[in-house]
Amino acid sequence: EAGGNAAGHLGVAWGWYRISPQWTTILPIDSAPLPYDEPDTAKAIVLMTDGAFNTTGDSGNGTSSVQARNVCDNIKTAGIVIYSVAFQAPEAGEEVLQYCASDAESFFTPQNGQQLQDAYQAIASSISDLRISH
Repeated sequence: EAGGNAAGHLGVAWGWYRISPQWTTILPIDSAPLPYDEPDTAKAIVLMTDGAFNTTGDSGNGTSSVQARNVCDNIKTAGIVIYSVAFQAPEAGEEVLQYCASDAESFFTPQNGQQLQDAYQAIASSISDLRISH
C-alpha cells in the first residue's frame, strides 16, 4: 500500500542514467547506453508517477520537485525527448511532469486503465516516428 511519499527526482535521474553514455563503462556491455549521436537511434525517457515529488533524502539540493526539474532541464539540453505520464497524480506531481515533458504533446494525464493504454500507444507511435530517417 502506498505511503504518500515520492522521491520522484530519483526516478528522473535514474531514467537519464540508463540511457546516458556516461554510464557505458559501468553497465554490462549488452545493456550499455549508445552515444547521443548514434545514427538511427532516438533517445527518449518515459516518466510516470502517481506521486507528488515530495520526499528528499538530502534537502541540500532543494526539494524533490526542484531537483527533478533541474535534472529534466539537463536531460532536454542533451537532446533527449521526455514523455511524462501523470497517472491519477496529484496536482503537484502533474506540475513537475508537465514541466519535464518535452512539449505539450508529450504530457499525458490518464485517469483510468484505457486512457493509460492510449497514452502509451501515443508514446510508442511518437517514438517510432522519431526513428524514421530519410
